[in-house]
Amino acid sequence: MKSSRFFATVVLLILSMPAFAIHRGLDSLEFTAYAPLADKPVKVFTYVPTWGKIADMPVLITMHGAERSGMNGIICWREFAEQDGFIVISPQFSKTWYKENDYQFGGVVDPSTGEVRPEEMWTYSIIEPIFEHVKSLLGNKAEVYDMQGHSAGGQFVHRYLIAKPNARVRRAVACNPGSWTWCNPDGTVNGSDKAYKWPYSINGTPFNDMAHLASFFSREMYICLGNKDTDPGGSAVPRNEEAIWQGAHRFMRGQSFYSSHRRLASKLGLEFNWKLSIVDGIGHQGRGMVYGMRSGGRYTASAFTKTAAYYLIYGKK
Repeated sequence: MKSSRFFATVVLLILSMPAFAIHRGLDSLEFTAYAPLADKPVKVFTYVPTWGKIADMPVLITMHGAERSGMNGIICWREFAEQDGFIVISPQFSKTWYKENDYQFGGVVDPSTGEVRPEEMWTYSIIEPIFEHVKSLLGNKAEVYDMQGHSAGGQFVHRYLIAKPNARVRRAVACNPGSWTWCNPDGTVNGSDKAYKWPYSINGTPFNDMAHLASFFSREMYICLGNKDTDPGGSAVPRNEEAIWQGAHRFMRGQSFYSSHRRLASKLGLEFNWKLSIVDGIGHQGRGMVYGMRSGGRYTASAFTKTAAYYLIYGKK
């Protein structure tokens, strides 16, 4: 009799669970709930700590690089998430549906016409629906999220903040992008002798106004650079004219972007909340930019530097 009651209780618990529930630990789902991009599914990896009250956990959204692996974001962050009790959301934008223009550059401009697409068709517009969807499945109550991306993910993160002034991002860390979007209203890039357009400039976009610039400059954004990320060649380092104007390599480009925009904000009289953070001894390594160091030859949550992404977002006081 007791076993029958137990079985009935288990059945009721299973039936009461939300469909497609996200489990603690590593999990994933296919996201198609954003109608304008429903024909371009996004695989979303998640990591939910095995302890603690899920409803009250902070949320981190991490953006992968050009390798297009959402698992990489989980690998970079899961030890910290388990230790500190925060949820990791790592969307995976497949090259099948999201080419460079759609991922690194957010799908803002139609490459065949050069015209700005409707905002609902931008890849950036899918991020907050993913945030809400994951929260609803977990019963999480977070009102804001933190955001981090490395390499192509760093491109995504900083352009996302330009394009989405109302995005509920608390802190953002852009690590080692290969190129940046310059915000000079005339479209010039780091002293270039001519104007450029998106994704290297806000020229010709809806973002070229004081409201977008004020929002962008006021963000708590960290430009996080590995001081060994100095390779000027290789297939992964953008070598087009617009990128070359930004600097010889990623480390130089990030420093130029920060200093140039600090001066621009001052010139325009705008609040400037960005910070430059340099990770010593790290090159173009995703985990290295999250931890900042290795201990005994491996990455461990007990060893990190104050200049790398984990500390910048969740730093111990």
